[in-house]
Order: sequence, then structure tokens, then C-alpha cells
Amino acid sequence: MATKKENDQYRKNYDKIFGQKENEELEESYKESVRQTKERTDPLKNFSKDLQESIKKRTYEKRKDYATDMSYENEPEKK
Repeated sequence: MATKKENDQYRKNYDKIFGQKENEELEESYKESVRQTKERTDPLKNFSKDLQESIKKRTYEKRKDYATDMSYENEPEKK
């Protein structure tokens, strides 16, 4: 039969080993959650730098073209 001292030591070691494992799993889960949040909030970060620049350039050009089309200079002349 195990003594109280042996049971207490077993409990401490058990908590230390499995408590540490649980903390590592929680930390890993948190890091994964942070990574996924970044991916959702800034989808361009998943692409290479060249592709990011290309997308930004095209987006800027489309906005610029749209702004030009909407300007007063492009309105038909009034008679």
C-alpha cells in the first residue's frame, strides 16, 4: 500500500508533466489562432512580394481610372 507521501509526490509529478503538456498545447493553439486571424485580416500577406505589388498596382490603377471617369472633365458639354 502506498503512503500519503508517495501519493503526494506522484500527484505533483503527474501535474507537472501533464500540466506542462497542456500549457504547450494551449500556446500552440494560441499561435495558430493569431496566424489565422492575420490571414483573414490581411489576405495579401499570403502572397509573394512581387504578387502583392502587382495586386496593389492594379487596384490603384483601377481606382485612378474610376476617379478619372467620374470627374467633371468627362461630362458632356451642355448647350
